[in-house]
Parts: sequence; structure tokens; C-alpha cells
Amino acid sequence: MTATRPSLRHNFSWTFMGNLVYATSLWVILSLLTKVGDTGTVGRFSLASVIATPIIMFSNLQLRALLTTDARGDYTLSDYVGLRLMALPVGLAIVLVVAIWGYSGGQILVIGLVGLARVVESCSDILYGYAQKRERLDLVARSMIIKGVATVAVAGGTYALTLSLPAAMAALVVAWLVPLLVYDLPKCRQLAGEVEGDCLRPAWRWTHLRSLVWTALPMGVVMLLIQLRNTIPRTILEAHYSENELGIFAALAYLVIVGTTVTLALAQSSLARLSVYYAEGLARPFRRTVGKLVLIGVGLGVAAVLVAWLLGAPILNLIYEEEYGDHADLLVLIMAAGGILFLANLLGAPATATRSFRGQMVVHLVNVAVLYGLGSALIPRLGMVGAAWTMLGGALWVTIGYGGLVLLGYRRLVSMVGTEATS
Repeated sequence: MTATRPSLRHNFSWTFMGNLVYATSLWVILSLLTKVGDTGTVGRFSLASVIATPIIMFSNLQLRALLTTDARGDYTLSDYVGLRLMALPVGLAIVLVVAIWGYSGGQILVIGLVGLARVVESCSDILYGYAQKRERLDLVARSMIIKGVATVAVAGGTYALTLSLPAAMAALVVAWLVPLLVYDLPKCRQLAGEVEGDCLRPAWRWTHLRSLVWTALPMGVVMLLIQLRNTIPRTILEAHYSENELGIFAALAYLVIVGTTVTLALAQSSLARLSVYYAEGLARPFRRTVGKLVLIGVGLGVAAVLVAWLLGAPILNLIYEEEYGDHADLLVLIMAAGGILFLANLLGAPATATRSFRGQMVVHLVNVAVLYGLGSALIPRLGMVGAAWTMLGGALWVTIGYGGLVLLGYRRLVSMVGTEATS
């Protein structure tokens, strides 16, 4: 069985390509907003994202990760699909309530459309989890490439023609819905047909759903808290300054996505394999894989800071406008925070593989306190620089916390192997 698995290099190559195209497409939309629109438009788009995304991510309950790491088959594919379809309408309703309660006019419409786009994305996400569990990351990558191209063509084209942010966000919903219907569903249905008992038809068996919710809830909280590491600094910045400062900061911070693309590809491609290693008590390959992830994370972080330090101003002038290039020093600080987060992202895969769900929740609960404390103290006085230092402090804590979880998980694995050897 092991011999028929795709190599980690094969999985990484496909996952990297898919993430790269998808992340680039989102960056193209952001870059288009900076060049054709103004910093206020960028700020409105960023605000809509930081409001809607955490809520939808919480309603996801990280079911993709749970499905991928469910090496023992505790729940069926139908259970995961059923819970996802139950939770998403609730999440979207909460997004709309928050938008109506806290904002007005065009902001409400943009927030609602971004929330709807995230709901569509989440439907694809659960299908990605099944393909990832089967180590068919090539299917996931192809879907992300299709979505990336559609995002630029449909959403980007709509904004270029209309200069309307709501119209562009409505086009984004269509750009993500069509690949879901014409590619993701047929491919995943075909893949599920190869395994007896696997079915995409949602199941609402209440005892199973209740148990699955209880298992998934900590990871849902984790995902919400992860999203808050972007939301907290940016909402404090917007509250004390304006959408213009928020737009500049968001555009610079988005460049962290370059390294995040690599780290997410590595984390996603290694997660299923690490879960098998942990479930089967294979301590040595588990440790060896984690060691490689750590080395890559450190290398990417150092490279990101060096590039920002040496080439920050020319890069910002090239991809954005001169107004953004004046903040090259800020980019170095942002990349330092991002570089530390690269390592945290990679440590997230072994932490999830060891099923340390509640431990991750504690790490990110503390992180929210760290971010809020630093943000409240620094951002009103230092503005965007204070937001960058807030990012850096949170990144340090999350990396330390995830490192501790992985170490504890590895010790449990070694203890389990030793117990089995003596029994």
C-alpha cells in the first residue's frame, strides 16, 4: 500500500503550483485595485475580507483537516459533507448580521458578497479534504489553477470594466461557483466511487454529527482565531486612522503570501503522510519529516527578510504605485513577522497530524490576547509600524506554542511505540 502512494515531492509540486496560481490570482485582484482604484477601495476590500473571512472559516470547523487526518475512518465522507452544508448557511447569516449591525451603505454589500464567495470556496474545500486524504493533490491543484484563472478573468475583468467593487465581488462568486460545479464535484464523485462506502451524498445522522461537532469545534475555534491575527491589527488600524492606511498596510502584508504559498503547499502535502506515520507509530519518519519542514521554514523566513531589505522599494514601485514604495522599511518588518509565521505554518501540519486540536485552540486564544494587547498599545501611537510589530509579536508566540505542541505529540508517539514494543 505504501509503495503506491505518490511521493511527497509529487504532492508538493502539484500543491505548490495550485497554491501559487491561486494566490497570484488574488494578488492580481489586489494589485488591480491599487492601480485602477485608490487606497480607500483597497481598504474597503481588506475590511470586507477581515470581517467575513473569520466567520466563514469558523463555520468550516476545519473539517478539511479533520477529514484528511481521519486515518482510522472514525466518520464517513457523508458525515463531513453533511456537517459542512449545515454550518455554512449559519456562518453566512452571521456575516450579514455583523455587516448590517456594524457598517453601512456599500460596505454592507461588499462584506456580504465576500462572505458568499467564501461560502462557495468552503464547498470546494471539503472536497479538497477528501482528495487530500486520498493523496490526490493533483486534483486539488488543478481546481485551484482553474479558479485562479477564472478569478483574474471574471472578477478582475469586471472591475477593470466597471470600476465597481461590488460588481467585482459578485463576479468573484461566479468565478468560484462554476469550477465547483463543473470540476470539483464530478472529480470528487469519481474519486469517491473508487472506494466502497464513500459517498458525497450528505448524511445527517444526529449522533454522528453531534460527535463530529464536538471533535471539530476546537479546530473551528482555532481557524477563527487564526483569522483574527489579521483582523485585530487591521481593525484597530482602521479605527484609529482611515481606510487609506489600512489599504497600504494590507497591500504590503499581502506580499507575505509568497512564502505562505510555499509553506502551505508543504504543510498540505505532508499532512496526510504525517497522520499515517502518527497513527501507525512510525516515530523515525515522523521526526525526519518534521525536521525537514523546520529547516525549510527557517530558510524561507531568512530569505524573505533579505529580499525585503535589499529590494523592497523597487519591488513595491514595480507591483504597486509610488505611494506604496515609500514604505519599504515597513515591508522589512512585515516580512520578519511573515518569516516567523512561515515556520508556524509548517509546524501546524505535525501538530494537526497528532490530533492536538485543543492544544492549538489554547495557543491561538493566547495569541488573540497578545495581538489585542500589543495592538491597543502600539497601533494608536505608531500606526502601520505598530500594526507590523503587533504581527511580529503574535507570530513569535504562535511559533513557540506550535513547537511545544509538536514536541509533546512526538513524545506521545515515542511513548506509544515503546509501550507497544514491551506489551
